[in-house]
Amino acid sequence: MSSPAVVAIVAFVASLALGAWLWRSGRAPAAFALLIGAPLVGALAFAGVAALSGRADAHAVAAEPASGPVASPPPAAAAPGAGSTEVDGWRHAAEQLRHARRFAEARDLLQKVVKAAPMDADAWADLGDASAAAAGDDLTAGRDAIDRALTLNPAHTKALWLKASLELQEHHYAAAAKLWQELLGHLPAGSSDAKIVEANLEEARALDARGGRP
Repeated sequence: MSSPAVVAIVAFVASLALGAWLWRSGRAPAAFALLIGAPLVGALAFAGVAALSGRADAHAVAAEPASGPVASPPPAAAAPGAGSTEVDGWRHAAEQLRHARRFAEARDLLQKVVKAAPMDADAWADLGDASAAAAGDDLTAGRDAIDRALTLNPAHTKALWLKASLELQEHHYAAAAKLWQELLGHLPAGSSDAKIVEANLEEARALDARGGRP
């Protein structure tokens, strides 16, 4: 589109030229009006072209796509119970219940966790621990959950600890010693846990050597 200033000049010159022609033609009133109004004609031409140009530029800006990345819409919220958020909430609540020594409630929540996440060895080990605690520290109550954790992860340290303790409870000292020895290989040497396991290993070996006699 032409520049508003150029159009204004052309309109102004055209008004002067037409006024001069009318003057020579003997049409003095009309010629006088055009000559006097030439600046006004130029100004009106300038304003009109500028307005049209502004509307065209605004349309072009509106139609031009954004040059930057377009933000993705936010993800839809997961339906209750459909994602890991609710399971994590159960797990966290169960941990708090265990700290509060409300073991039966913790066990019930962990049963919901393993139902929702049956391949989670940590959840099965926690369920075995809570089940035993709810039964008055009777590890046989958590046997199935402990075994399931070890099936999923044979090197699971908590499950190994619980299984070794269960074998010791049932007076299977050789089996307990074997599990304590295996567990020791998964713990950092010299750590506090390793020292406890070493003591348990010595106890299980000593009991096995004495045939279970204290």
